[in-house]
Amino acid sequence: MARITYAFGSSHGPTNRTPAEEWTRLGEGDKNDPRFDFNAHLATVRSGMEAELKLEKRQERGAALQVALAELRDSVAKASVDIIIVISNPHRIWSDDSQAVFGVMRSATFAVALPDNQPFNPDDRLKDRSSRPKPKTTDKAGHPELANWLISGLIGRGFDIACKDSLREGEAIDEAFSFVYDLLPQETTTPVVPFMLSRYLPYQATAGRCVALGTALRETIESWDSSLTVGLMASGGLSHQLIDENLDARVIAGLTSGDFSDLTEITAAQLNGAPGTPEILNWMTVASAMKPVKMTLIDYIPAFRSLAGTGHGLAFGIWG
Repeated sequence: MARITYAFGSSHGPTNRTPAEEWTRLGEGDKNDPRFDFNAHLATVRSGMEAELKLEKRQERGAALQVALAELRDSVAKASVDIIIVISNPHRIWSDDSQAVFGVMRSATFAVALPDNQPFNPDDRLKDRSSRPKPKTTDKAGHPELANWLISGLIGRGFDIACKDSLREGEAIDEAFSFVYDLLPQETTTPVVPFMLSRYLPYQATAGRCVALGTALRETIESWDSSLTVGLMASGGLSHQLIDENLDARVIAGLTSGDFSDLTEITAAQLNGAPGTPEILNWMTVASAMKPVKMTLIDYIPAFRSLAGTGHGLAFGIWG
């Protein structure tokens, strides 16, 4: 039977690929982000935020980020699993798409955008998707057999699972899923199965539902008649675009202790304090699937980028 032998979690996004000296440039873009009221948060932010933005502090945290990513890459390479299931959230939603709480990509290959080495422009969020240039892409391997097994097995365990068989012409898979290739060895041919978990309201699962999903996911994988080893990745999180250090600490405590009783009590209001924060659900799902193995935290880095407390609660961890 198939076995889950390893799992890892990593924040993704522009903070990872932006020098710490330029984090405040990302913060300038937050002023125009239509998803939250920047000025309202500026008026209520805790004291001492100026110190969080000092260049030396940002450089210290930027260096810690690179150390954490290097440690995670080394761990992923040593794990050498046969297939990786990436649990994350679609970011770029088309208005004519149907949306599901849970879904699986089951194509044999899918397009991944090649790095363009251009600085992230936060104002791109304001542009219509159809006006953006199409990325240059390369094809990466999926695993339809496992994808179909997950769909049928999870449905049999009470979870309604949608499926996606292809991408739109000229489009690449969301970077939330393709970020795994930044952590895998460059020459990798490891198949990846994207598992889509909505972070959007109103079709957003509860924390308790995602913990239950993790248990069902493990049972489904272990029932697959295959000798292959499977790795899981939680891609995204923790709190962002507004950093909530208290919530992040609460989540990390649950993940590292293996006690999910408090995690399942996190409310939708707490999860949706900022647009990206529901990505925490990805970590809950993976942690539940790995039980009784507890997460080892590599690092947590509150990467602040503006006086309003915007930024990214960066987290990196492993199971196994």
